[in-house]
Amino acid sequence: MDRELFKAIRYFKGMNQVQFAEWLGVSTPTVALFEAGHRTMSEATYSRVAHKFDITDPDFQAYRQRHINLKGSV
Repeated sequence: MDRELFKAIRYFKGMNQVQFAEWLGVSTPTVALFEAGHRTMSEATYSRVAHKFDITDPDFQAYRQRHINLKGSV
């Protein structure tokens, strides 16, 4: 997941960075650094996002890979 998609999810949820961090169970600096492009998302955070959207980790990983592939082919 790239930072634009991550931020879009946060906006879709109508949350600021503090609220989104609490919702995901990560620190606010983690959200801020990821959105700024200064940090990559850990597999644990991917799992948290997948859990919050009620999808299995393998499904989310497959979605993530498709997103990466599509972004690379543009």
